[in-house]
Amino acid sequence: MIPYTATSIAIKGYSESPLAKSEKSDCVVRAVASAYDIHYDKAHKWVADNFKRIPKKGTYGFNIGMDKMSYNNTRFNYKKTKTIDSKFLTTNGGKSKMTVGTFVKLNDKGTYIIRVAHHAFTIKDGDSNDKPVSIMTAHLFSSNMMFSVLMSR
Repeated sequence: MIPYTATSIAIKGYSESPLAKSEKSDCVVRAVASAYDIHYDKAHKWVADNFKRIPKKGTYGFNIGMDKMSYNNTRFNYKKTKTIDSKFLTTNGGKSKMTVGTFVKLNDKGTYIIRVAHHAFTIKDGDSNDKPVSIMTAHLFSSNMMFSVLMSR
């Protein structure tokens, strides 16, 4: 099982934020806050500004936006984003080659934003900021997921 770090610990300011308490469908905001080590409210504003997220409505265009950050070598909070090519995650024809659990076993160091079927979360050094029950067996498909590796300076 993937170790789980409670959201209140994994994300700065999450427990105190009235904004966080009023949100839903904010998995991308939580993933960004956790991965980039920033306050929940700052991540909320950043995701709204960069991905045109409407409060309580989820985030659309996340993959494209993160890919652009990788391509342009954009830094955010002194961290750089790198997209992991999906060919390392799938076999020919887009069939899944691994689950999130398998990915974590093979990549237990570093910070990753992982997107699977309408959901995003962070893995940091093998720990998830999302409940492991919902992600452990999720399959990684090139058509509906993206990984970003975040490297310090």
